[in-house]
Amino acid sequence: MTQEFNSIWTAIEDNAVLAENLRLRAQLMIEISDYFKQSGLTQAKAATKLSTTQPKLNDVLSGRIEKCTLDRLVNMLALAGFRISMQIDHVA
Repeated sequence: MTQEFNSIWTAIEDNAVLAENLRLRAQLMIEISDYFKQSGLTQAKAATKLSTTQPKLNDVLSGRIEKCTLDRLVNMLALAGFRISMQIDHVA
């Protein structure tokens, strides 16, 4: 029996609300990781710029999604100079 999923997030999380939250956090984490790689900063200096601690930045860079909140990720990107926009679609 083959099971099909709409996304990787619905494959690993049965709860649609939690799956969407994971998807959003992952997208923001990727942006922060890309920013860090391009910045040339050490984790300590980047953490200071992003108003967080080095261990919390390391959680993002290491993909520890369970330790990252949407609020923290949005704040970090805003402090890095990013403007975050949203698109909301009804998928019923």
